[in-house]
Parts: sequence; C-alpha cells; structure tokens
Amino acid sequence: MVQVPGAWPWAGAGAGGGAWEAGGGMRTWAGGMRAPRLAPGDPIRCRCSVWQAEGVQSHMTRKKLMLHTFALLSAWLASARQSDASDLYKRLEKRDPEALSKPLMPSIVAIPVAEQVYPDWLEGTWDVSCKFSGYLLPVKQLSKEQIMRDVEIPGFQKLSIALLPDVGSSASFQKSFRRRADGKVVEDRQAGFTSLINSYVGSSAVKSVTCTNDRDSIELIPGKTRNAERIELFSSSRDSEAVGDIFVCSDYVRQVTYGLSKQFGVARQVVGEYQHFWTFKKKTDYELTANLLTAAYLQPQDPLFFQAPSKAVVVYSTDYNFRRG
Repeated sequence: MVQVPGAWPWAGAGAGGGAWEAGGGMRTWAGGMRAPRLAPGDPIRCRCSVWQAEGVQSHMTRKKLMLHTFALLSAWLASARQSDASDLYKRLEKRDPEALSKPLMPSIVAIPVAEQVYPDWLEGTWDVSCKFSGYLLPVKQLSKEQIMRDVEIPGFQKLSIALLPDVGSSASFQKSFRRRADGKVVEDRQAGFTSLINSYVGSSAVKSVTCTNDRDSIELIPGKTRNAERIELFSSSRDSEAVGDIFVCSDYVRQVTYGLSKQFGVARQVVGEYQHFWTFKKKTDYELTANLLTAAYLQPQDPLFFQAPSKAVVVYSTDYNFRRG
C-alpha cells in the first residue's frame, strides 16, 4: 500500500468495526477497522474581503458592483485553486479528518474544471484489483446510530458512488490511461467505468458511457440493477500534484442517480455529493499501488445537514494494486 508519513487520529466513532446495517443494498462489514493510508489536510481559508480588494467606489451602480465583485471572486477562487493544488501532497500528509470538508469553490461559483492530467508512468492499460480497507465516522456530533439510519448518504446503497458501486466488496477490472493529441496523459473514463461497474455488479450492466471534461453520463441496461438506470456525474473541483514516484489528486463530484420508483411513470432521483482523494505510488514500470479515500457529505434537505453542513460524515478507504495488462 501507499506509505505516507504521519498518523491518523482514528479514535472515536467508526473505529470499532462491527456490522454496517443501514439497509438498501448494504453489505455487512465485519471486524475492526484498519486506518486508511492518507487524507487531505487543511481546507482553504479566505482571509481577504472581495469588497475591499480593489477599493470599490461608492458611486458604482449595483449592476457594476455585482459584476466587479463576481470578477474579483472568480479570480480569487482560481488563484486559491492553483495555490491549494500546489501543496496537495503536504495537506494529505497531515491526515486530518477535519480537512475532508467540502471545497469552498462548488458552494460559491461554478467554474468549469479541466480534465485530470496524470504522470507519464500511468499511461497504458492496467489490470486492477481492489479491496475495501476501512471506514471512519469523523463527525463527533453525530452518533454511529444516527448515521447508519441515513440511507441517502453516498455509499450506503449500491451505485450511489459510481467509482465504488458496492462499498465493502472487492473487485477486479481494467483501468486505462491514454495520451491526448497534446501529449498529456488522461484517463479513459469511458472504458474504465464500463469495466469497473460490470465487475462490481457481476454482469454486463453498462449500456453506454459518455464523458466530457467535467461530466460523465452512465446508462445501465434496465433490470440489471434495481438501484440505478442512469448516473450523471458532475465534477466541479480538482487538484493534483506529483512528488517523485507519488501522484496525488482529488475530485469533488455531484452524482445524480436515476432509477425506478414506487410511483408509476415517475423516475426515482437521488442526489449525492462526495470527494475522491487518490494517491498513486509507482513501484516498477509494470506495477503500482494506490489508495482511494472517498469523503461523503450530507444534502441540504437531510435532517442531519445543519450538524455537518460541510464536513464529511463518512470516509471510505480502498486499496488498489495495478499491474500492466
């Protein structure tokens, strides 16, 4: 597994193991929890006021003031993203659960994000095996019982997290990274989602996958799974950094899952938000290891939302082994 210096404070709720019995497609996770290998660090903190940044004049019209403020805010957010990305590895080393909160950007201004770029040594097709390695409930104000009853939390139902279709289970699939025309290496998400979901579901469940820089649309064959017929993924914040043979990246995702409902002619729609934190470590030209931390958040309509409006209420850890196919 990926080794990063430091130690997680894994005391408290979630550290005792036991059964996971939230219902709705849940698995039972027995045994004690093993600490995930890494997590993000301090969140971005704004210490400036956009209203004072350039001495906004009192005679400006309301429209001009709004446009001026929006321009300043957009510029600051873009700068914050660049600064935050440059020290992602250091933040991950801190292993502070408080740092798994939602990024500032998606809640203020929706800025299109570029496709994630990966190091050259990830290029190619890999045979991947993964194994669930533990979970954590970092919000002390919420009891384990309160969280387990909330089946709308991402990960508590199958396919509520597209990259982890059945949290708690193991799987084997293929993952590919290709070189674009500009020479940069990106993930083949279309092939990746198809192989991943089919492996977890246990059959050829994926009908089609359409991808753009910041959106993925996954259509499933009707009847293959009861929890989803179509999945829409929207990415609104990404960071990455390479340090030697280690590459770290994060992706904040809003997932909308459409499926069958009890009401005839009306599709069931479930919205979830979560953030992925990947760490890849190169071992040889033909083998690498990785860890994925997935932080799940509450939606505003959730009764527990105001107790954790921006903090991760559940964190899942999954370990991966990559071998060239």
